[in-house]
Amino acid sequence: MESTTQPRGLTVPTGAVIGTVVLAGTLFHTWLHQHVHGVYNGTQIGLAFFLVINVLIAWWEIALFVCQDQIHAEYEAIKEPYRGRALVRIGETFARPIPLFRVLSFRQWTTIWSSYSLFDPGYSDRRSFGYNIDVGNGFTTLVPAVLFAFGMTFELMPARVLGIIGIIIFWQMFYGTAVYFFQFFNNGRHKGHSLEELLLFVGISNAMWLVFPIWGLCTSIQMILEGSYAVFL
Repeated sequence: MESTTQPRGLTVPTGAVIGTVVLAGTLFHTWLHQHVHGVYNGTQIGLAFFLVINVLIAWWEIALFVCQDQIHAEYEAIKEPYRGRALVRIGETFARPIPLFRVLSFRQWTTIWSSYSLFDPGYSDRRSFGYNIDVGNGFTTLVPAVLFAFGMTFELMPARVLGIIGIIIFWQMFYGTAVYFFQFFNNGRHKGHSLEELLLFVGISNAMWLVFPIWGLCTSIQMILEGSYAVFL
């Protein structure tokens, strides 16, 4: 169950933390690339943006595993009060203050999952596909995503090697998301939610993990075929 104790010290709204991390991370990678190569490249910027988000999500996905009991307790506490009011809960979640010096604490991010469980209760259940695929993604894509993001700029290894790593991680992201979409509708998780809710918090958010991985796959294939980093220059 969520704590009613007000956080002490300097706090920042959850949404502001997320926005700052994504914006700052993308700008940092864009600046690095321009500093090293003297160019701004749309593919590098686009994939850097997605990979920064993926690293953030991967951190949450590890939290999903580490703090599953807390997430389940929070969901049980909110599922009736917020029945039919999922958008209200989402708004409260993004406005929720986080102590600035505890933003890396897994327990500060449990409300992301307990709130999303209003759309898909599977995230409060260790036996569900959604829970297991996301926990798996968290542990297996965090390091490769960081490696690919920096590899686009610093050419840390032969282009074909990084391209193979890209094929592995981007295909995993695409396939996992495609199967997640199927099981979401196949299991009737969409029932009881408005079209607006489904588009905003299931469709658009998860669709990123279809569109950007396809972009990443195409880029990785080009790197392998050409044996160079020219796609980023």
